[in-house]
Amino acid sequence: MEEDIKVDEKFKHAFNLGYRLAEELNLKSPMLENQEKIMPSNPMHLGMQQFIDEAKLSKNKRQDKTVEKSVKKRRGKGLGL
Repeated sequence: MEEDIKVDEKFKHAFNLGYRLAEELNLKSPMLENQEKIMPSNPMHLGMQQFIDEAKLSKNKRQDKTVEKSVKKRRGKGLGL
């Protein structure tokens, strides 16, 4: 059974604004140190953190695919005996 979760429009707008800002700036890490402690539930900072987390996951997936391709190339060459 699915639960309907209602999100306040102001929260959603601020979250999306933070996400788009982080995307535009191509943030790799939070702008402020310890921002979780400073503003734990600020929707704009939560949106920025969401983008950063997704960017890290995307980077890890790309690296995994690159490693996988290089291993396949090495296996395909063989020893040539």
